[in-house]
Amino acid sequence: MRVLQVARQFYPKVGGIESCVLNLSRGLVARGHAVEVVTLNRDLRTRRLINGPAEIDSIRIYRIPYIGSSRYPIAPAWLGFIENFDVIHIHAIDFFVDSAAASRFVGFHKKPIVVTTHGGIFHTKAWPRLKDFYWRNVLLRSLRAADSVVAVSDRDAELFSSIVPRDKLVTIPNGIDPAFGRTSSSRVRGRLVTVGRITPSKAIDKVIDLVAAVASEIEQVELFVAGPDENGAADLLRRHAERVGVASRVKVLGELSTEQLATLVSSAQIFISAATHEGFGITTVEALSAGVPALVTPTGIHEQIVRPGVNGWFWSGLRDPDAVATLREALLLPDAALDNMRSAARSSAAPFDWSVSTDRYERVFQSLHRKNSG
Repeated sequence: MRVLQVARQFYPKVGGIESCVLNLSRGLVARGHAVEVVTLNRDLRTRRLINGPAEIDSIRIYRIPYIGSSRYPIAPAWLGFIENFDVIHIHAIDFFVDSAAASRFVGFHKKPIVVTTHGGIFHTKAWPRLKDFYWRNVLLRSLRAADSVVAVSDRDAELFSSIVPRDKLVTIPNGIDPAFGRTSSSRVRGRLVTVGRITPSKAIDKVIDLVAAVASEIEQVELFVAGPDENGAADLLRRHAERVGVASRVKVLGELSTEQLATLVSSAQIFISAATHEGFGITTVEALSAGVPALVTPTGIHEQIVRPGVNGWFWSGLRDPDAVATLREALLLPDAALDNMRSAARSSAAPFDWSVSTDRYERVFQSLHRKNSG
């Protein structure tokens, strides 16, 4: 079976979707399938050309030009690849989904289309009316033209069930990169780590506010922020840390390789996220896999995997008394209690194995391929 993976950004870029595409592709290749990736040739953040390899782990990569915004890049050149494949798998909601549906509607191709949602379009509250119009009038039609829509969490499935027929909607959680499970660093007391693109939806300023609330009584508390900077947001975070008096406690590291990220995360006492919306929450599961308890908001996969007091805690994402008390208590836990939480964290992340997720994707692809061939 020949599978075409379509994603806005791909290796060597690092991120949740990029990791999903790479690890799923590796798993499919290991099962004897031919997998190729079509992706954009420029970094959506900087617009610079991506100087990446043409192939990785027997996965051919095609990089194509685009026009338009980073939110909805228009890249019609990808349509020229469709005919050579048995199944088309599109990651996230964008032009690729809409153009795949429209081109099949006009008879350009008859290939099965699989769309993985990765949280959809509501990561931020920006442009609510435009998003609502697109959701109800454009995306509804595009996804109904797809053969299968894969949600990455139960919450994601609930969101998309309003516009996707139940018989087309399936939930397949992402797997996690094995680097996090095999990396083991010594725990650094007081170290908090947050990971992800530096965007308003990640609400990292709220994490800094929470650090500031306990900094005067917990001398060793520090926050490491790892992830690509979008539109100069890192400088805004540094200035915010200075305003609330914790500039020396906050280190914004930028984008790291997977191995560097795994080493950093595994050294943390606590992984923390204030994200207002996650389709899945891959960085949280990666942290748990590294044995690090997580203090997170109730979004994405979090409510399915985090058990308060066992492998993590929940907070509102705001500097309220409950959140301050929870962080203080977590930072003051003795090492023996943290060791128990480390074991529980690793156990809770164990089911999120790419071999399991790949098996499920493979069954979806094979079923559609057989139906289309028949």
